[in-house]
Amino acid sequence: MTQPLGHNYGGMIQAWALQRVLIKKGHKVITIDRQREKRGFIYNSARLVYRSMGKMIGKRKIPVNFESKFPYIYKNTINFISDNIVTSEPLDSTSSLKAHFSHQNYDAVIVGSDQTWRPQYSPNIENFFLDFCEGQKIKRIAYATSFGVDEWEFSLAQTKRCAELAKKFSAISVREDSGVELCRNFLGVVAEHVLDPTLLLDKSDYEELIGSNRIKDKNAGIYTYFLDKSPDKIAFTQFVEEMLGEPVYSCQPKYGVEANMSSKIDDYIMPDPRDWLAGFANAKYVLTDSFHGMVFSIIFNKPFLVINNKSRGAARFLSLLNLINQSDRVVNNISSVSNKEIERLLINSSRIISPEKNSSEKFLVNAINGK
Repeated sequence: MTQPLGHNYGGMIQAWALQRVLIKKGHKVITIDRQREKRGFIYNSARLVYRSMGKMIGKRKIPVNFESKFPYIYKNTINFISDNIVTSEPLDSTSSLKAHFSHQNYDAVIVGSDQTWRPQYSPNIENFFLDFCEGQKIKRIAYATSFGVDEWEFSLAQTKRCAELAKKFSAISVREDSGVELCRNFLGVVAEHVLDPTLLLDKSDYEELIGSNRIKDKNAGIYTYFLDKSPDKIAFTQFVEEMLGEPVYSCQPKYGVEANMSSKIDDYIMPDPRDWLAGFANAKYVLTDSFHGMVFSIIFNKPFLVINNKSRGAARFLSLLNLINQSDRVVNNISSVSNKEIERLLINSSRIISPEKNSSEKFLVNAINGK
């Protein structure tokens, strides 16, 4: 069980990766399609009036009924999920989750990975502590779940309830080392630090997913993947482009759906996740502010720089980079980085994660088998 799929490349690929790892180990796997609860009539009506007024005075560029365009905007990711990830029917409430699980014969349910234990990102944080499983004989496991940040963001009520639920898990692991402390200090449980599921697979697994038709013989240049584009990041990219003499390319929508920057629906279309992955495979260098952008730079063994995405949580970057002695690849202040520093950091170096991969796989196997 993970975050709602379809709107985030890293989220989709980590879900695919965990499912593939489990299938390789002989398990039948279904990813729970937990969607956000649909808004009611009053909310939708008020939103329609507000948007219509914005359109009339020229402040709104995107269509008033923008959500109706989502099947077109997300057609590539919808097709990818349909073809590559086995999912349940869409479930958008605690009651629908209870009904689904009461009619299934699951041996275990795994929460993770991604920021499933971050309240502001999860549709219902108690659901991600498996409140709907109460009264059922089912093994509860958290694998590489993430709080996203190293501060506690839960309310007092959420902390009390989630601590009760966490104690019913048979095994808990987290994606960041800071998560181990958060589990101990606020949930009263012991957690193990493990790798993101994407790192349990080899480069060859992703090359197979991408397909040979998308992989080029020669490196294409500087690949960028920014979750939060800003003038500073654009200027930094142009600076690195001029310094290295390499072309810049990307594979993501021109604008995110939350932006109000264009009236053209095509500007919001998400490319196929396999094309997004191919961008890393074909790159000579990578610039990113994304955790999974960093992960796939490591998997495809590409020199990279991570621009610290403070609003989304820096703990995610440093926890993994500290494991491979690469924490200096995080750029905290774009304006203060010198040419020599960029040149030094964009020289590739060996990144070995085999011991952590083995221990992470062992945790997963033992958690499922009850050891």
